[in-house]
Amino acid sequence: MYAYIVSFKVKDGEGITFVELQKFEELTEAKPAGLDHFHILKDKNEENKYFLVEYWNSKKDKDKLESSKEHQLFHEHRKLVIDKKCETYECDVII
Repeated sequence: MYAYIVSFKVKDGEGITFVELQKFEELTEAKPAGLDHFHILKDKNEENKYFLVEYWNSKKDKDKLESSKEHQLFHEHRKLVIDKKCETYECDVII
């Protein structure tokens, strides 16, 4: 199993929009493409900072989704509510 973790700084007042956009993408596009499950976390110390933690069956599944036209369109919509993409981590799940 492959884990992908990314943090985002979301624009003021756009937290709910970010979460709803991300949830919709995860459930309608990513799940059928090989996403096992995901979590969206909100930082307790830094305002408007969120973490997306995705657990994929394989990195190949994630890469395939990332290259699709539909997913690229999702990124264009998400850009409207994000100030910046912060950190990214790629991990193999051990336990």
